[in-house]
Amino acid sequence: MKKLRRSTPGKRKQERKSAEEELERKVALFAQHPTDCCVCKSVFERTKETVITWQVTINENRVRLTCPTCWNTIKKAVESRDED
Repeated sequence: MKKLRRSTPGKRKQERKSAEEELERKVALFAQHPTDCCVCKSVFERTKETVITWQVTINENRVRLTCPTCWNTIKKAVESRDED
């Protein structure tokens, strides 16, 4: 009988390990987020509402915090650019 699938446990283990390391790196960056909006510089006060509404993005080694007003402006600009 032929094997239907090749088993590469070493490769899967390495991929899982590298994914876990990447997640740990991003969590560490997330813990060091800025305290103001990257666009309008409004101050981020840690409350239940702000934690839910503000957006955190991680690109490479940069963490950006964006207030809801600026986030909506950015979303509209990206959507209009995609339509063109």
